[in-house]
Amino acid sequence: MSAYSTIALGICLIFSCAHSWTVRELGSVAIANPAFTSVQVNPSTGKYDVTCTTFSSSLVEPDQVMVIRDVGGQIETNGASNMKVEVLSSGHKWPNDLDKVPDDVFGRNDLWWLASGFLVPFKSDGYIALIDADADTQTQPAPTYDITSTGEVTDEWFYHHVKFVDADGDGKKDALSARAYVPLDGGNISAQMVWHKHPEVGDPLNIPWEGFPLFDGPDAGFCYHEIPLSNGLTRHVIFSTQYFAEKLVMSWNDGNAPDFYNLQHKVLDATPEERYFDCELADMNADGDYELLITANSDKNGKLLIYEPKRNRDWPDADWTKHLIAEGFVPNVPEITEGNGSPGRARSIYPRIPADRKKPMILMTGDDDNCGYLFEANKDNDPEDWTYTKHVIFEANEGTVGAISYKDVNWDGLAEIFIPAYSDGRLHVMTFEP
Repeated sequence: MSAYSTIALGICLIFSCAHSWTVRELGSVAIANPAFTSVQVNPSTGKYDVTCTTFSSSLVEPDQVMVIRDVGGQIETNGASNMKVEVLSSGHKWPNDLDKVPDDVFGRNDLWWLASGFLVPFKSDGYIALIDADADTQTQPAPTYDITSTGEVTDEWFYHHVKFVDADGDGKKDALSARAYVPLDGGNISAQMVWHKHPEVGDPLNIPWEGFPLFDGPDAGFCYHEIPLSNGLTRHVIFSTQYFAEKLVMSWNDGNAPDFYNLQHKVLDATPEERYFDCELADMNADGDYELLITANSDKNGKLLIYEPKRNRDWPDADWTKHLIAEGFVPNVPEITEGNGSPGRARSIYPRIPADRKKPMILMTGDDDNCGYLFEANKDNDPEDWTYTKHVIFEANEGTVGAISYKDVNWDGLAEIFIPAYSDGRLHVMTFEP
């Protein structure tokens, strides 16, 4: 087996669900420091592109966003180990998550957003940028627009996630985000939910979007959701995983439009030493209601958690039951150069589209424990059962595994999984097979 054949012993797993499933690797390509992956529809071709952010604490190595165009077609034609990788966007400071800008923000379908910055010397001053995804990147990177930097001397905020919502009722969608400032000299940490106003006049791609802080605590991960109420109003809800404050918080208001300055807040959990890291709203037990899928990152005992609203469907008045899905995740990094915590991102996933099982599986990166995991509900037909079987589906040679993403990129009804082995410098492609 070659040095790059980083296949876990559990790679050919047989899952005891309605079908028997095998997860296998299709191949991998070299990408220096692959970190956050994302699968997006190319606005020109309608086919799937895979993006991968790259970053390093080195001032010599450039921080970039890489892209693999028509990933399904490339796998079909040349195989996953021969995919062509291009530079989508370059010159960033620690680029993190990337996703599509909704079409109704600018009336166009060809922009992707990027959040950047982290608590690293010379790269802590992050921003929110927009990338022209429709540009030809075969010879040069795509045009990229920094919409939050003002040039003023301010705290050096870093960003991880963005949600577009009309925050002030002017008919233009604004950028909602969480951000943090961590002084390298050990001073007080600042963290806050903030919205950046979509400019009312001028070119919004070339004008800074003014930032308005809303409340303290959120630093990176959050989920935003709107719920139609029986009285004709809408409940606007923000769930924030407050890593530094060690709190999981729900913030909301009811109205015809968001009123982020008059939010109510409810702490769902504040267990000491649980650093809430990532979140997803999904129906995890197939009961027709949303639950919160949460990871708690730790250097001693990282956890995978699900929070279930009980008693009624009114989230603010519900009793949120905490279900421990798995724990005991610890870093496996010899030296603290990339990070020192586990696990990372978790997402619900169905192997087959359309789904032939009720409960989704859970796909999770171990972050600094060099593994990728898949969790399967033990009782697919029982919404009251919260036991899962853990499978290690990937194990890198060393160090960190970045944010995993998935999509059925070749339209065969089975999901492909994209796993960035950060320390190995490889992007791996895996797939489900019945």
